[in-house]
Amino acid sequence: MEYKVIICPIDNSGLKDKAIDVASYLSMITGAKLIMMNVVEKWYRSEPMVTDSPEWTVIHEDWLNEGRELLEGEARKLMDNGHKNVETILCEGDAAHEIVAEAVKNRADLIVMATHRYSAAGKFFLGSVTDRVTKKSPCPVLWVFR
Repeated sequence: MEYKVIICPIDNSGLKDKAIDVASYLSMITGAKLIMMNVVEKWYRSEPMVTDSPEWTVIHEDWLNEGRELLEGEARKLMDNGHKNVETILCEGDAAHEIVAEAVKNRADLIVMATHRYSAAGKFFLGSVTDRVTKKSPCPVLWVFR
């Protein structure tokens, strides 16, 4: 299969390295552009408590800076290892919605996501970003397990 655009959402979890490895490998062998993205959900989920106070502004900027630093660090590692076509996207909102929106916008051929192995009960009560992305994605989603 020929890939032109691969999206790899990452966060600070220990699983991100596996997803990045798989996405990077597939991108390198196919020549696809690799888009790594981080979605800051904390602000989105805190909305009922959010105010326009200076304290909340500082907290919000800290969350965005954490995501930005994560993306820049991982992109730098890939480029140091010879990867030439890496892009980063930082956004905020509901993670599943934002990932699917970027896949549509960039006409992604594949989304590579790390996931935990939730039980059926865990999926029912907690849901899973990976499950929600898979159900709405315009392209195949490759799940990477630990």
